[in-house]
Amino acid sequence: MKLVTRHSSLVVLCAALCALAPRAAAQCAAQGVTLKPGWNAVYVEVSPEADATAVFGPWPVDSVGVYDPASFLATRQFSADGGSDGLVSSPIFMWNREYPEATSVTRVPAGVVCLCFNTNLASGAEGTFSTNLVGVPAAPRTTWHRSEGGEVLNYFGFSVRPGAAVAPGAYLAGFGDLAGGSLLRIGGKRREDPPSRLPVYSNDTVADGEVLLVGATAPSDWSGALYVSPMDGLDFGTNATLRTLAVRNDGGAPRMVSLKLDRAVAELDDRLPFGPALLVWRDADVARTNAAWHALEGFGAFASKRLAAGETWRVQFGLDRANVPAGLVQGIPFGALLTALDDDGGSQMKATVPLRAETSGADAARTAWPSGLWIADVALDTVDFAFAENPAPAGGVLKLRLPLHVDAEGRVRLLQRVVAAGEADAAGNLAYRLYAGEAEPPATASQALRISSAVLPTETPVVEASFADFSSAIGIATFEFEVAADGATSLLRHPYHPQHDGLRWDFSTPAPSGDFIDNYKGEVKPETFSVKNTVMLSFDFGEGASRWDPQDAVSGTCWWSFSGLRREGNLVASGPLSLKRVSALSEIVLE
Repeated sequence: MKLVTRHSSLVVLCAALCALAPRAAAQCAAQGVTLKPGWNAVYVEVSPEADATAVFGPWPVDSVGVYDPASFLATRQFSADGGSDGLVSSPIFMWNREYPEATSVTRVPAGVVCLCFNTNLASGAEGTFSTNLVGVPAAPRTTWHRSEGGEVLNYFGFSVRPGAAVAPGAYLAGFGDLAGGSLLRIGGKRREDPPSRLPVYSNDTVADGEVLLVGATAPSDWSGALYVSPMDGLDFGTNATLRTLAVRNDGGAPRMVSLKLDRAVAELDDRLPFGPALLVWRDADVARTNAAWHALEGFGAFASKRLAAGETWRVQFGLDRANVPAGLVQGIPFGALLTALDDDGGSQMKATVPLRAETSGADAARTAWPSGLWIADVALDTVDFAFAENPAPAGGVLKLRLPLHVDAEGRVRLLQRVVAAGEADAAGNLAYRLYAGEAEPPATASQALRISSAVLPTETPVVEASFADFSSAIGIATFEFEVAADGATSLLRHPYHPQHDGLRWDFSTPAPSGDFIDNYKGEVKPETFSVKNTVMLSFDFGEGASRWDPQDAVSGTCWWSFSGLRREGNLVASGPLSLKRVSALSEIVLE
């Protein structure tokens, strides 16, 4: 049987249920679970860190069947004969208290349905059992089997706002004509008998975590009114600053969707509590707000949008790592919970995912954009006088490489050479630093990178920008320096020239040193003059460039002006440039 689905995620349950290596710390949510006397079906929305025995051990049950409602998609891409139908993996695993050898599940992933029998058969509330599951949440995922005469039914879990109750028909309204037959719920108080199928009446409601048996007229992958991706949330890792959440309206009718930020119920590492000030967001699908970043003032609902049926809302989140406290080692986790809510569509659906990150191991000021080392690759292909109307193409292309450094205070320096070198700490980790100017790396350091520019003066190895602005959409940096007539890098020094070595314009009378206009009367000055250089770099970062949405590779233009080469005025060479950020270190050692 072929299966055509609307998303390409493959949920491989076996990988989640087998013994896993310790997982990275993440942000946790709490889900309340109540078992009535007798047979129960519970939809699990979180993945507890504890193993299955620790989770199910306190429950008044002898065994638990764990079923993945998304297992219909758990297929290989190709079968052994090359067919595209694939091979379906087993959707059901078991935990057994009395017979551990019969247990095939070690961990409980989010998104499964647990079928169990509450052995406490006391009547009324005395027979119920309530507990909380604490773990990492995931957005719902469900795939559907076609009902065959009522013999094949689907276990469907409801993810509803806490404290709310909703009519099953309202929740399933987006499923449309695919829903078939009557809705049933699990019941029965005889352990030796299979669970009963009880009818769901028109005035019945369901709450968060409840499960119904639902028929379907065709295979599908409908997971509810809101389809949230990625289902495992947003993970910024140790150095990322930008992530995107997508919410699709699968409810079949227009609805208002809101996004809500909540504190994690149990942060697995509380050395860095999360604060909303670390986040910004923007609508990535609306042109007029595409460049507008919005700050999060606090926890709670922060954004809403009306979505047409089938419409997807992409929301970008920026992590402002400059606000992360300094001095923390790498890998300390922090984060919160993101929830998408159906505000007015009638389903009362919620989909919660974690938002998590880890500290980068560096002070915030050391890594904040645009601080760091930038390399400008320039191709000068035009020569012009300052007053010329039409620049003239050069006879060739002069390619240059110019290292620039931006520190945490926004100061920009043009460097003749720069070295990145690291020294190992007690644990053997290399801590890198940048060295330029007269500074040399320690003899014990391991050199990782050296970049030099042959066209910049060695006598002035560091040139401070006379003007620089890296914070605007159009970035600009201007540098001014002078090459003395007797400088080592003067282009006009000819110590082996037979005629021009230190002579006046008549090529016979010795010329005094210095920039004296009387030293020449022709168009070209003698070698006894210094040359003033003005280098201007201009580049377009685009709208919205920031430390949480950094542009680390941009293009622009370089103008290199030479003052004093000709009597007519400045000579200007220009051409395109590409600018790349190759290091985020804002500190540089100059002496």
